[in-house]
Amino acid sequence: MKVESTVLKGVLIIETDCFGDNRGWFTESYNKERFAKYGLDTDFVQDNHSYSTQKGVLRGIHFQNNPKAQSKLVRCTKGKILDVVVDLRKGSDTYKKWIAVELSEQNRKQIFIPKGYGHGFVTLTDNVELQYKVDEYYSKECDRSIKYNDPELGINWGVENPILSEKDGNAPYLKDSDCNFSIKVLVTGVNGQLGYDVVLRLKELGIDVIGVDVNDFDITDEIQTVQNILTIKPDVVVHCAAYTAVDKAEEERNKCYSVNTVGTRNIALACKEIDAKMVYISTDYVFDGKGVEAFDENHDTCPINYYGFTKAEGEKIVDEILNKYFIVRTSWVFGINGNNFIKTMLKLSETKDTLKVVNDQYGSPTYTKDLAELICDMIQTNKYGVYHGTNEGYCSWYELAVEIFKISGKDVNVIPVPSEEYPTKAVRPKNSRLSKGNLDANNFKRLPDWKEAVKRYIDSLSEV
Repeated sequence: MKVESTVLKGVLIIETDCFGDNRGWFTESYNKERFAKYGLDTDFVQDNHSYSTQKGVLRGIHFQNNPKAQSKLVRCTKGKILDVVVDLRKGSDTYKKWIAVELSEQNRKQIFIPKGYGHGFVTLTDNVELQYKVDEYYSKECDRSIKYNDPELGINWGVENPILSEKDGNAPYLKDSDCNFSIKVLVTGVNGQLGYDVVLRLKELGIDVIGVDVNDFDITDEIQTVQNILTIKPDVVVHCAAYTAVDKAEEERNKCYSVNTVGTRNIALACKEIDAKMVYISTDYVFDGKGVEAFDENHDTCPINYYGFTKAEGEKIVDEILNKYFIVRTSWVFGINGNNFIKTMLKLSETKDTLKVVNDQYGSPTYTKDLAELICDMIQTNKYGVYHGTNEGYCSWYELAVEIFKISGKDVNVIPVPSEEYPTKAVRPKNSRLSKGNLDANNFKRLPDWKEAVKRYIDSLSEV
């Protein structure tokens, strides 16, 4: 048995073994056990059989909406057809793309079409019979069609005036359809600043998302993590969960390593098992902060504290296990759902009229709402690699504090001090400037300037 992948995820072309002699031939067109070995463990519940009298009959593009979506196993048992499959899953990197495969009684090829795709075919001969299995019963309420010549899809059927049913001839374009397919995204760390905003953004885009946190499953437990992710079967995992207590990490090394490195490994293993993309959120702390130039994406990691070490190890593990991944390094994040430097400064301004703030550590404040938009853009592509995702521009913590009080109208005297006057258990990099070459090279939009982002964020706090 030969199973061939296509550019559409999960769509497979199948050729079963055929045994011939002087009488003719024999093949097991479907064997549940054998198909399952290739991941085709679908429970089919209905067999369909169509007959088309003449060449040029076009049926499609058909599908059933959720919750009655169908997977199909299609074969042509008489004559010849051009079979077409269209990706209708919003958020997929092949959304609106299609493939065409010739199926005939001679080649005995079959095509497996998972849920989320539209299907149609045009007959290339007279007297065509098509047979296909489905894993969901016919539902009149969920039965849908999309116009075969939708310009947004641009399918080349190879016929100018196909013979259509009235229903197919009057089918809507995709843009007017209520098609409800989308990829499924799993976001870890949903109760954190970035995870919270990624989930919000995906919901805005109409993409199916599940947010999980430590109460749902423990990512440091391999069996628990793999079982949960395999049950959910996401197309993408955005891994935002992390141990981020930088100073405490110097004392809780085992805990920090377990979450940031072991947990990342467990998630990567699950992604590999189900061929899911993974987004790993990393940090500027993977660099030592020496010099004044921006670190580019290909610079060797060289952390100077334990938290940075565990995140750098997480990067290596993702790279070793997966091919379909995005590593997104960010810095100085602030979001609505959690504590951060801006909230701390505003809180202190309620009781202090003078504050000392470090002025020799430079980086880019990053609004998680902006970063979430970038991540959600990325996952809809296959432009895998390492990226730096921060708001544009750089400043010191002192300059950020001054800007916060300027925007919020707080009368606070901010005194710049060197890092030595504010000792911490974990050494901080003094230069967290990150270059954006890979964003530009892959046509991803850079995040807005940090001052504009801070203003939007502070304005949003007053709306909460």
